[in-house]
Amino acid sequence: MDEKVVNNLKSESRWLRLVFMVGFGIVAYLAAFLVMLLALVQAVHGFCMGEPNERLLKFSGGVNQFIYQIAGFLTYNTEVKPYPFSDWPQSSSCADKASSESDNG
Repeated sequence: MDEKVVNNLKSESRWLRLVFMVGFGIVAYLAAFLVMLLALVQAVHGFCMGEPNERLLKFSGGVNQFIYQIAGFLTYNTEVKPYPFSDWPQSSSCADKASSESDNG
């Protein structure tokens, strides 16, 4: 084997990243299930109240951004580890647009 490959296989940081990747992959799977659950709750709330729940919109926006951060980490697009190693992501602008449209319309 090439010496560079052997050195990479012996690298503790690469193995540690792999452990984090597996862990965050499991968390992303659970978070995707949570998104589906939130969608169901929002659909029921929408039928009952006629509008989406604002607090769930903000929370689900944060969960969506969290999944996006995990995907970036898993695909080596970023070295920054997602929450809890960094701050919880802010809600995306989609929820803000929806709330401003409901205020204006």
